[in-house]
Amino acid sequence: MSEYEHKHVHSDNCCHAEHGNHEGCGCEHCHKAENLGLTEHEHVEKTEVSEIVFTVVSLILLVLGLLPVFSEPIKKIFLIASAVASGYRLIPDAVSELKRKKLDENFLVLIAVVAAFCIGEGAEAAFVSLFFRIGEAIEDYSVERSKKAIKKLYEITSDKAVIFEDETSTREIDSHDIKVGDILLVSPFEKIPVDCECISDGGTVDTSAITGESIPTELHAGMSVLSGSINGPSAVKLRAVSVFEDSAASRIIKSVEESGENKGGTDKFITRFAEIYTPAVVGLAIVLAVIPSLVTGNWTVYIHRALVFLVAACPCALVLSIPLGFFASIGAQSKHGIVVKGGKFIEKLASADAVLLDKTGTLTDNDFEIREVFAADGFTREKVIEIAAYAEKYSTHPLAAAFSKEVPDIDESRISDFKEHSGNGTEILLDGKKVLCGSRNFLFRNGVYAETDFPAQLYVTFDGKFVGTVSLSGKVREQSPQAVEELGKLGIDRIVMLTGDNEEQAKRIAEKCSIKEYKAGLLPAQKTEYLKALQDEGHTVIFAGDGINDTPTLSQADVGMAVGSGTAAAIEVGDAVLMNSNPANIAKAIKLSRRAMKVIKANIWFALGVKAAVLILGALGFAPMWAAVFADVGVCVIDVLNSTRLLLDKK
Repeated sequence: MSEYEHKHVHSDNCCHAEHGNHEGCGCEHCHKAENLGLTEHEHVEKTEVSEIVFTVVSLILLVLGLLPVFSEPIKKIFLIASAVASGYRLIPDAVSELKRKKLDENFLVLIAVVAAFCIGEGAEAAFVSLFFRIGEAIEDYSVERSKKAIKKLYEITSDKAVIFEDETSTREIDSHDIKVGDILLVSPFEKIPVDCECISDGGTVDTSAITGESIPTELHAGMSVLSGSINGPSAVKLRAVSVFEDSAASRIIKSVEESGENKGGTDKFITRFAEIYTPAVVGLAIVLAVIPSLVTGNWTVYIHRALVFLVAACPCALVLSIPLGFFASIGAQSKHGIVVKGGKFIEKLASADAVLLDKTGTLTDNDFEIREVFAADGFTREKVIEIAAYAEKYSTHPLAAAFSKEVPDIDESRISDFKEHSGNGTEILLDGKKVLCGSRNFLFRNGVYAETDFPAQLYVTFDGKFVGTVSLSGKVREQSPQAVEELGKLGIDRIVMLTGDNEEQAKRIAEKCSIKEYKAGLLPAQKTEYLKALQDEGHTVIFAGDGINDTPTLSQADVGMAVGSGTAAAIEVGDAVLMNSNPANIAKAIKLSRRAMKVIKANIWFALGVKAAVLILGALGFAPMWAAVFADVGVCVIDVLNSTRLLLDKK
């Protein structure tokens, strides 16, 4: 796993986090991170068999120490041996922590065990040590389950690939060595290593690992195929369109690895809380042991109460289960083709009450077709399309792809001085003559008046003359109406479509998607201004978009959700990515995030509630030592298991 990932999964004050090194560290955060499998190196740990052996030996020695057939000195030896057998890891871990001037659960339990022996409570000392070891074993098992579930995410990539050297011969190479344009041979049921384009019709792929959609997709020539997809029962030829590092699967893994950087407010609060809380309770335990003992002279009773107080106080449940809750939620979202880039965005998704949706490429697909053409006097339909095709040749806007179908043989030598004005249009020199292609206002600002009342997306000029208009249409995504319906069910009361298209086009799409509020004819800056206005009103706003022109608004949103079929710039800027380009997954992301925050908050209140009860009862002398151990290890196990449930959420 990456250094970046393990740096941020646990506390910011982790001993060697800034160096990416946990060698020889015994701190609580690093120990748990090791169990999560989130560090770069492997620590030497006892095998499960040896752990069981030591635990069984400790239990036998404890029983022998309680039998009345032995003398008191022999029973004390048995009890000491029992405590050592189950607590042999306490001393090195606690000493290592003390060297760093830090306090953790190992130190607190070690104090409790040693002090219990000193005041003559040998049986309780041995029992605490054994109970702590059993609890730690259960905790490690719970975390191991989480680790395995999280690691499944990394199985979506393929290390090897087979490429064609010529028309007949192939060779196997490392996936990292694939170049754009390489022809790949993917055998049946193998993973596709990089993003590709299908060369011919036939075959199917399973995209569930990337998009969350379990229905096999039929392949056809020219179709995009995402890395991490699994080929069907027939071998297929694909052309690589990305290198390994830039592929969809690699982007997912990178985003999840780096998600720890964007820690949520809850996560940061728990980290700061633990830094202050642990030393504070140690101080209170000392006060509880010393002051009443000086007053009453009964040192044994109050030292025992202080020990219960110390063990119960350890914040292990909070500092482990809360980061795990966020990480598990991010893993659960990825199963549905949703990549969330940090815990703070889980919090924002959970609290969102307004969703803004870009039209083109988000609510509609990017497979545009020319619908209507208006030709000005002196020009034909074909001429209007030809000039527009040249003007849009190098454009990044989704509309531009429609012209390549109509005019496939473009002589690029005729084009010079291409300029793209984001959200407005394009400008070129065609055979030395200036061509403008874009919105009506774009032409007007450049001194050309469009002599028509016919509304369209694109208005075209040639050498200062108005040529005509082109209207294009993309199909509304099948899931778009469902997306709006699902958002409404979640109580999102502001669902607004934003588009640079004209009023007629905007109204048509809004009606098909059952969107009541829309804004048409917006430039990118105006979309951002509208979003800011909602934020100023107190809304937590999600914006979903796919184009380069959407990146300012994606950046401004509380959560910018990039559509996976969109531009690399949008995906890079987005706080979350819809890998399957399904707008209905916006509601899914909100739903999963709300569930995650409920679990995380339940963990916090449960841990604090149990600890508060045991601390108070322990201070008053009503809580035995086993209750203190439960308040530490037992609560931690329950919280970890509760967080792990998020990984299993497939609703």
